[in-house]
Amino acid sequence: MSQRKVKRRRAELRREEAARQVVHKRAMRRFVLVAVALVTVVAVATGVLVVTSLGKPPETAAPAAPSPTVTTTTTPSSSPSR
Repeated sequence: MSQRKVKRRRAELRREEAARQVVHKRAMRRFVLVAVALVTVVAVATGVLVVTSLGKPPETAAPAAPSPTVTTTTTPSSSPSR
């Protein structure tokens, strides 16, 4: 190959690599922005839930209704004893 062709080929390879780097950089930037947006949404949603739960009186468990006491008294059988 002549020197001119070698230089032209190297320049072409440099341009291709630069284009690949631009695409990669754009993809990484998009990934970071999406990740930041997702973290922000989760943080805001958590904050809203905390604020709304603090605004309400705490939900205490209602006093348990007294359970009916089960009496296990034995009644004498009606059959006569022998």
